[in-house]
Amino acid sequence: MKRSFVITALLMAGFFAGYAQKGEYVIDERSNFMDRVYFGGGLGFSANSYGTYVSLSPIVGYMFTNRFSAGVGATYQYFKRSNSDFSDNQYGGLVFARMNLVKQFFAYGEYSFINYTVNIDGKRRTAYRLPLGIGYSQILGPRSSVNVIAAYDVIYDETAFGSPWVFTMSFSL
Repeated sequence: MKRSFVITALLMAGFFAGYAQKGEYVIDERSNFMDRVYFGGGLGFSANSYGTYVSLSPIVGYMFTNRFSAGVGATYQYFKRSNSDFSDNQYGGLVFARMNLVKQFFAYGEYSFINYTVNIDGKRRTAYRLPLGIGYSQILGPRSSVNVIAAYDVIYDETAFGSPWVFTMSFSL
C-alpha cells in the first residue's frame, strides 16, 4: 500500500504540468497584450490498487507587471474506483495571483472550487479551497521554467480534501 502511494505521488508530481510562468521574460511599456498573456495548465494521471485518476487543468494568465501576474483556469477530473462501479466526473475552476518577491521566489494564492459526487449518497457537492503559499521558479529559458509551490489551504474542508497542504510542481514550455 505504501509503495503504491509513493509511486502514485511521484507520477502525479511528474505529470502535473501546471501554471505556466514567464521565466526570464521581461515586459515593459512597449509590450502588447499578447506579450503579457501566458497559457499553461496541467495534465495528471494516476493508477493504483485504489483506482484511476485523470486530470486536465488549462489556465490563462496575464502579467500586469514584471512582478505581478494573475489569471483563471478550469479543471476537469475523472475518477474510477477499483473493485467498484463508482466513477465520477469532477469539474471546477480557479482564479490565481502570483507576486515575485525576489528573482526566483514568489508568493502565490488561488481561490478554487471543485464539484464532485459524494460517494455515500450520490449527490453532487462543491468544495472550495484558498491555498496561500510560496514558490520557487527555476528558469529554463526566456519564457519557460520549472515551478514548485507549497501552500496551505486557509479554508480547509476535511470532508473534501485529504490535507490542507497543497504541493504543486509545474512546468512551462
